[in-house]
Amino acid sequence: MPENTTVRELWDRTHLALLPWTRVPADELHARALEAVTAAVSVQWGGCDDALLDAPATDAQVHAIVAARTAYGYGWRDAVLGEVAADARAAGLGPGPGGLWAPAGRRYLGRGRASRPTLRQELEFVARHPWATELERLRAVRSAVEASPADPRATLASLYRTAWTDRATERLGWDDAEWWQYLYVAELTAWAVVALGLPAQHPADAGTAVEDAADAVSPHNWTWTGAGLPDGFLDAAFEALGL
Repeated sequence: MPENTTVRELWDRTHLALLPWTRVPADELHARALEAVTAAVSVQWGGCDDALLDAPATDAQVHAIVAARTAYGYGWRDAVLGEVAADARAAGLGPGPGGLWAPAGRRYLGRGRASRPTLRQELEFVARHPWATELERLRAVRSAVEASPADPRATLASLYRTAWTDRATERLGWDDAEWWQYLYVAELTAWAVVALGLPAQHPADAGTAVEDAADAVSPHNWTWTGAGLPDGFLDAAFEALGL
């Protein structure tokens, strides 16, 4: 890795590597993960027939599923990103977006305990693609960019409004976190900065700046109403990003 490699260069490389995967439906990502994890634990258990799958799971079996899922996730990460994660670690540049640059074992997913009626249900619940959430955010950014490729302000407005719409019903009445946390405004903004080629050396800092803008324009004791983005947020976000 060149000594002058920057955080932004690694974000750009990560974005390019992940972008093709945003066109793979989330259900397919999860299905591939389930297949791989099931194959791994089948070897460990000496088989995985219907009798085993339809019986209650033990905590030890769930621990094995979690371990196999974790191994699958890091294997997938390393295959997709190539040397990006290693370069980031060598440069001491932190865990990266969604922990994608972190060393194996640093992204703690818990061991899990048996809580569902059957082992089959435990597998279906636990053995999901570990990076699906980050890919979903990047998928949302890609869709917004493709809809307004020549206008960063229109792209960001669409991105934030779509995020709001997607969660308006789900979060109605909730007040245990700030609305921009519900929408993952910082994470979406960071990826949008990269996808749009905006001049930010630290995309995560750009995301934090937009979070701060959201805080500044939101009324005190504001709660989730589903009525729409707070007045002034878009203008404040554009200003924070220098648009």
